[in-house]
Amino acid sequence: MNDLSALVVSHKRASVDQISQLTERPTDLLLDRLSGAGAEEAYVLHTCNRAEYYVTGPTSARETALDGVEVGSDTVQRFDGAAAARHLLRVAAGLESMVVGEDEILGQVSAAQEEALSSLDGTLGPVVEKAIRVGKRVRSETRINEGNPSMGTAAAELASRQLDDIAESRAIVIGAGEMGKLIASPLADRGAELLVTNRTYESAKDLASRVDGTPICFEAVQSRVQYVDLVVTATDAPHPILDTGTFEGADVIALDLANPPDIEPDVEEMASITVFDIDDIGTIVDSAMSRRTEAAADAETIVAAEIEALERNLKKREAESMLSAIYERAEELRRSEVSRAINRLEENGGITDSEQEILEQMGSALVKKLLSTPTQSIKDAAVSEDYETLRTVADVFQVPDSPPEDAESDAPIEPRDHSDPAPESGDGETGHWD
Repeated sequence: MNDLSALVVSHKRASVDQISQLTERPTDLLLDRLSGAGAEEAYVLHTCNRAEYYVTGPTSARETALDGVEVGSDTVQRFDGAAAARHLLRVAAGLESMVVGEDEILGQVSAAQEEALSSLDGTLGPVVEKAIRVGKRVRSETRINEGNPSMGTAAAELASRQLDDIAESRAIVIGAGEMGKLIASPLADRGAELLVTNRTYESAKDLASRVDGTPICFEAVQSRVQYVDLVVTATDAPHPILDTGTFEGADVIALDLANPPDIEPDVEEMASITVFDIDDIGTIVDSAMSRRTEAAADAETIVAAEIEALERNLKKREAESMLSAIYERAEELRRSEVSRAINRLEENGGITDSEQEILEQMGSALVKKLLSTPTQSIKDAAVSEDYETLRTVADVFQVPDSPPEDAESDAPIEPRDHSDPAPESGDGETGHWD
């Protein structure tokens, strides 16, 4: 995992505009750029809140993700080795999100995997796959994504609790700003029929089109209130805009998400009107976030355990790759020497099929016996990160792409030239290991 590295620009250090400069670029072109810079594998994760670039190979490759974009050095995070893998697992688990435990990020991690799939054929592939599995496990085994962590979803949940059937309800959303948008979408998702109004009618039309609602003029609110089940107000007016006269003849639930409040205090005295303010909804949000914070500790435990498992699997994979090369080399020599022996025997009176089979079996048995001790040594060295032993074994058995000299090195390892055939003894009759 030592050849893995990541470059991250996220909401934790960067502004939305800074992140947008990075994410507005096509992912396929960035993957090509990273590969062209020497990355053996590349993975690009773009969301509204993060731009992340993962590579295996020289760390200089990841830096090309910033080419042509001015991003302050204080906004960039860099991770190497296991720290890079741990970060991606935390991202998929929702631990790095603005809203802890949000679900959307897991789908984004998966979509990014699809885009980079042809490039994920080494260490990075299993890391991305592990991140996706961890994200699913965290959400199935903890409560990290339960509750309503935003004002909009919390308000929609409160409305659902107060109404008999929100899917059969009509609502007026007053205010088409950020808070209005936050509440309109989850209400629409729950099936409510929405009327949308704003001081600026064009803004009402825009929001209504997003949520399949109906825009109405602000002046028409009072005439419509008695025909709806829910009134949601979220304007930035400096003083209350709805009074008892607005609600005359109505029997509704009112959610006042404005600060300062949009609804006159006297309205709360009306028997047919139930008013909830931003503090009521904030209590739901705080409760949800408290549960998610508790669940985050469980998620951290899962991530830590999964990172350990991932490191073990990658070490095992490294050992298996080296063993595969060694056995392939040994098999080449076995076939060569058995063939040589068979040819000599045929020149001296011939050899039966049974005798030839015995020679083949003897050659295979010798290979297995000779390699049994090195095999266990390689496995032990990989698990304990004994790179000196692994390099020695690679040199002895002429394994290309030998392991790094130490775990902290970022420099790429150049493969040695093993194009020469196995040397033979002076009489040309028996080959041997270098």
